[in-house]
Amino acid sequence: MAYRLKPGKLERKAMAAYNKVQQSFVSRFLEEDPNSPSGYALRTGETGRKAVAAYRAVEDRAVGAYKKVETAFVDAFLEETDPSPKTAEAQQQTGGNHEKE
Repeated sequence: MAYRLKPGKLERKAMAAYNKVQQSFVSRFLEEDPNSPSGYALRTGETGRKAVAAYRAVEDRAVGAYKKVETAFVDAFLEETDPSPKTAEAQQQTGGNHEKE
């Protein structure tokens, strides 16, 4: 069995607001395009460029708000754990983890 957290009131409101903005954007600034993988193409011109900038700003705010909620959740309900003995031993033998910087 798999589990996940039940969506909270705040998450539902944030997602509803985001979906409303997205639908508004699609109906106003996109046109159907059967040749496009998404099925839509951006209407051209200055209005289209302004729309993309506005949409990115809204998207950035929505993602930023979600990250704040996620960080608050992690801080409130999760705690860091020590690595398992095998993982710690392997890191010591190899000189730590080998992630690219």
